[in-house]
Amino acid sequence: MISVRILLHGGRVYETSCAEDSPMLESLAEALSGDPGANGFAQLTLEEGGTQRGLAVPASAILAVETSPRVMLRWQPRSAVENAPYIRIPNFLTEEENQAILDYALRKESDYQASQVATKLEDYRQSRVLMRLEDLDVDFDGRIREIVPDALNYFHLPLPSTTKLETQLSTHSDGGYYRIHNDNGSPDTVTRMLTYVYYFHRQPIAFKGGQLRLYDSRVESGRWRHAETFVELNPENNMLVLFPSRVLHEVLPTYCSSDAFADGRFTLNGWVRNQSS
Repeated sequence: MISVRILLHGGRVYETSCAEDSPMLESLAEALSGDPGANGFAQLTLEEGGTQRGLAVPASAILAVETSPRVMLRWQPRSAVENAPYIRIPNFLTEEENQAILDYALRKESDYQASQVATKLEDYRQSRVLMRLEDLDVDFDGRIREIVPDALNYFHLPLPSTTKLETQLSTHSDGGYYRIHNDNGSPDTVTRMLTYVYYFHRQPIAFKGGQLRLYDSRVESGRWRHAETFVELNPENNMLVLFPSRVLHEVLPTYCSSDAFADGRFTLNGWVRNQSS
């Protein structure tokens, strides 16, 4: 057992004892740490006449803590893991709109370009993209704008006075992938707030894989890092997925049953930018 004496400003002293692994010692260490994210109170357990009672002591009132035998009171903030936040909307468009987008994507086969990443890393992304969609005969951006306010509110993100949408068409053929990344990690993309991905493909589906893997997050040294846990979403036809652009994610390899362009994995994907600043 550890004997503990808590010396308070004004001369008051509390004495108690606890096991070496008692949460009370951690609570005292947290209170003494002065960390902005720490609990402002030490939660104590005192015993008088065989009866235990709880006592919360403000951190500002504690002058010193004595332990016997000697115990090092050290506290480090817990690295809380945030589950990957996302919204999944099946049947986002009508069947006619869904088919019209597929027809458009196939008709533009010769216009796609090899995708790139801002870091210029090789073997990081394998897909093709179509950046100009002026003649798309479906008001996809309009449908996205309708749900932006509710989506931002769901993710506890502010609604800017001015936003801009960036939409592109992407396709992954056999072996296509995109390794782990976020969508606002460079100076050119820092104003991206919200990512949206609309899935469509030929029926019956002619590929396997291509799942969207969204990683759970934790904060380390003031930066978002991916945890070891994640959620995987299958690329279902006519499904829209939205998530904050800071969320780390990847596209798992796609395996097509043929080399036909039409048998690939297709998405209309893009970002909502904050244009207020």
